Amino acid sequence: MSKIQSSSEHLTLNADGSSKDIKFQANGVEKASISSTGVMTATSFAGSGAALTGVGVAGISSSADATAITIDSSENVGIGTTPETGQGSNSQGLYVGTHASVISNGAYESVSVSENAYLGTAANDTWKYRDTSHAARHEMKAGVHTFKVAPSGTADADITWTNAMTIDNSGAITMPNQPAFSAYRSSGVWNGSSTEVMVHNGEDYDVANNHSTSTGKFTAPTTGKYLISWWAMTNDDAAYIDKHIDLRINNTTYKRIYSSSTGNDHHQWSWSGVVHLSANDYVDMGAASGSLKLYGSNAYYSHFGGYLLG
Repeated sequence: MSKIQSSSEHLTLNADGSSKDIKFQANGVEKASISSTGVMTATSFAGSGAALTGVGVAGISSSADATAITIDSSENVGIGTTPETGQGSNSQGLYVGTHASVISNGAYESVSVSENAYLGTAANDTWKYRDTSHAARHEMKAGVHTFKVAPSGTADADITWTNAMTIDNSGAITMPNQPAFSAYRSSGVWNGSSTEVMVHNGEDYDVANNHSTSTGKFTAPTTGKYLISWWAMTNDDAAYIDKHIDLRINNTTYKRIYSSSTGNDHHQWSWSGVVHLSANDYVDMGAASGSLKLYGSNAYYSHFGGYLLG
């Protein structure tokens, strides 16, 4: 028999019988209950939970004085922020603070760790800025890692990504915007004199547009180690032998390349090596000893090139 019983110390509310619950009703409608296993449920709870004990998860404590974690109806989670919406039910995101996010795109079967970016439309893989600033993203899809960057944009505007680096499933690395150039003299014999720059006015390629065909300078876009190479062929003239040319950094000689030949013949000069350049340092080739003649009628006879190693 169910009963309410009191003693000198306790008030006992007992639901007698196996698997019987204690139910609380208001106006004939159940508002809360305590099951036979001791689980309490209620339609709502009002008031502070600061004094509650035994209701947490082991190892987790909170002293937050405002909403710390938000889970929306699409199961996106925000920690210290409200989760972004719009990516659809087949993709979920974890948002931390104002810029960090981890997003699983179910439509494209990918996972992305992003800075200042959220997935606007999963089906079209459309990404948007969270704030007005630059953005970056590391995407993992089909075993491939792709590192993406974007210039500064406006909050909630679409992002146009540039693939900065890709590591494929075999471990091969590609960096399509790695600074690199290959230049040559497109016409005429170069009659160099002391301190004159040998301008390579033709190019095979210039990936990041750091070599100038008008000044002959390659300018380092970032600090790092660069492989630089140069070669050229002397004109068929015995009067212009035993000369040298300088590879210069910021107009200061770094290496001096000599050539010596006898008789009227062609002779090739060459140098290659790794140099350390700070951002905005420049490299060029300059005459160092009187006048000298180098062939330059087309790409066959001269080369000036290099690329960033890291």
